Order: sequence, then C-alpha cells, then structure tokens
Amino acid sequence: MNQSCHEHNRSRPLPAAPKTWGIRLSLPEDDPMHAVLGDDWQEYQWFASEAAREAKLGQLQRQFTYYRTGDRPSFVLERVNRLPEDVA
Repeated sequence: MNQSCHEHNRSRPLPAAPKTWGIRLSLPEDDPMHAVLGDDWQEYQWFASEAAREAKLGQLQRQFTYYRTGDRPSFVLERVNRLPEDVA
C-alpha cells in the first residue's frame, strides 16, 4: 500500500478551500521567448483567496532578486476567476 496518502507523510496539508482566484501568465506579442515556448504559451496559477492572489501579483510585478537593476519580467499578467464547481 502506498503510504504517501497519509497526512503525516505530506510536506504540507491539502488545501481546505477551493482555489478559485487565479493569475494567467502569457507572453507579450513581441517577446523573443515565443521562439522557445511557442505562440500559445500560457500558465495559470490558482489561489484559495483573493488576498493570496493579490500578494502573488505584487511579487511578480516587483524587481526580481536575481535580475539586473532595471530588468523586468515580460509576462502579461491577467486576473482570472473560475467557478467553485469548476475546481478540480
């Protein structure tokens, strides 16, 4: 039997609330990373609360620690929501 299913074996607890607040990350139209990631690249990050989403948005919009001064990530950030019944 797989013992990883037991609570004491998890590194963090399973989320209690559905993650309905999200951020859609995509690339600007003129970004050179399209050649690597493809024209239709996008990623979603989901959060259990609006406050958690806003905190992550703030983090993504700040100067990244290991970037050169003045460099900014070129993601297009978009707030998205999904219905609780759509949460997997």
